[in-house]
Amino acid sequence: MINKYLNMDPVPWLIDGKNPAVTYHVKNEILKDEDSERIYDELLNSCLTDFFYKKFKKGVLGDFNHMDIFYRGSIWFFLFAVESGYKSSLEFVSSTADNLCSKTQMQNGGFKFNYRSSDAVGCRSGNMIYALLKSGISDNRTINGINWIIENQRKDGGWLHCPVSGFCDVMKLVFLNKSGNGLKHENDGNIPSCPVASYSCLQALIQSGNKIVTKQVEKGAGFFINNNFFTMKNEKLQCGINVEFAKFGYPVMSQYDYLSGLVLISKTEKYNSYKNGELFNRIIKKQNQDGSWDSENRLQGMVYEKSRKSRWTTLNVLRLLSKIVEQEDQFEKA
Repeated sequence: MINKYLNMDPVPWLIDGKNPAVTYHVKNEILKDEDSERIYDELLNSCLTDFFYKKFKKGVLGDFNHMDIFYRGSIWFFLFAVESGYKSSLEFVSSTADNLCSKTQMQNGGFKFNYRSSDAVGCRSGNMIYALLKSGISDNRTINGINWIIENQRKDGGWLHCPVSGFCDVMKLVFLNKSGNGLKHENDGNIPSCPVASYSCLQALIQSGNKIVTKQVEKGAGFFINNNFFTMKNEKLQCGINVEFAKFGYPVMSQYDYLSGLVLISKTEKYNSYKNGELFNRIIKKQNQDGSWDSENRLQGMVYEKSRKSRWTTLNVLRLLSKIVEQEDQFEKA
């Protein structure tokens, strides 16, 4: 029982329906409700569905003209809708996916920013391919996308493929529609891979469920394990974005925190909860008295919640606890 790690049981709070997406995921993943059709219908009949339909205009969610903008653009709304649990059988998911792919997916399978740039971007490619697969879309777009991810995995097990390197390159991309000089680092072994790009690309590989990519998944998992899941407080990425990996949030678009990294790696053969005991203890120490966890990281790309006490972050912790308890049960039965 995961309750042995909890001060109190947060499940009743999580499934009270005030966050329909979290309610759906907790019932589906934590409580393992066998009536999957019923709980999905509950999501479809919720206020969250109404919210997405209000954002769905002219065949796309959000602002298609400025699709790269966090919390406003079509890419954000597509990624967030899929992360909330919505499937491609819904028009606002499938139609948005079609439009985004036609606009930003390249012939090599990678995805670029919505600029004149002709370079695929590691974090964007991983995010989009993962969301397509998670929504139930599996076709040439996802096949080519997975191939792009495989082809661009680096020697350290991670991914980079960032066309910008620093503030000046970002300005060139935004104001001049020109790619920067970032790709010159792609084959430089002295330049480490990007945790954000690596997280999104590994997510996509795992979501594919394809045994063919087992070696790539293990290598990608090793990248995070070897770097202690990037638990430093602050780091500046090659693109110039400041990140805070040690603070928990819920990453959806071009973001990462080490809690989410642990949840992702727990889905692989590389994961061993006992090796990550120190990180696990850090997570437990951040627990509130009512069994919840806070959203500490409110940087762009994380799910925004009005309350600091976070249903999304608590959901992620419960996912990790469930995996740990599952492993402990298997160990006891062995």
